[in-house]
Parts: sequence; structure tokens; C-alpha cells
Amino acid sequence: MGLFHKKAEKVAVEESEKKEELSPKEELSPFEKSEQQVVGFYSDFDNEQLFTIHLVFENGTEYDLSGQTKKSVGWIVSHKNSGTKGIFQYATNDGVGVGIDLRKVIILTVKPEETSKDEEDAA
Repeated sequence: MGLFHKKAEKVAVEESEKKEELSPKEELSPFEKSEQQVVGFYSDFDNEQLFTIHLVFENGTEYDLSGQTKKSVGWIVSHKNSGTKGIFQYATNDGVGVGIDLRKVIILTVKPEETSKDEEDAA
């Protein structure tokens, strides 16, 4: 019986070591899952591809956020979809700060910006 007990202990130790090696990845929050999903929608585009996010507000005002990466598109769209409260602070290239309340946005569209290669192909 002593031999069986030693083998059982060895098997138990090996199994616990395997569990430690195979520990599941850290769970993603619903926001992170949404962000990854949105970024996945644009997987056909290179990581260097820039996008313009067109926003239409409740009062009819329209605003473009140009020069956005896939990651920032995912972040903004996920915040809009999750109903995040608060003001999104955005700095333009000329250093002007803009505050955007995503709860007031009624239409949000994303389109890829044309690159110099696209312009050459069109010519």
C-alpha cells in the first residue's frame, strides 16, 4: 500500500504542476472584449492604416476625428457602445483640445483614410 500511496502523491504533484502551466488567461472585461471585436472588424487593413471617425450629435453638429488608428477606433466605438459616461478629451494636431460627450453622439461612422498608395492606384 505504501508504493501505491507514493505513486498517487507523484501523480497529484504532476497534475497540479500541469494546472499551473495551463492556467487560463486573464479574463477580459466586457469593454476589452468589445474593443478587440471592433479592432477585428478592421483586420483587412494594415496596422498603419488611419481612419476618420465622423460624429453627428443630437443637435445636428458634425465633427470628424481624422488620423485615428485601429486601436483608437476600437477604444472610441467601444466607449460609445457601452454608454460610458463622461467627456472624451481629444487633442487635435494643431494642439486644440476638444471635449466630446459620446452620449450625445447619435451617428458614428468610420471610414479608412486614403493613403498615398491609394492615390497612386487611382491615378
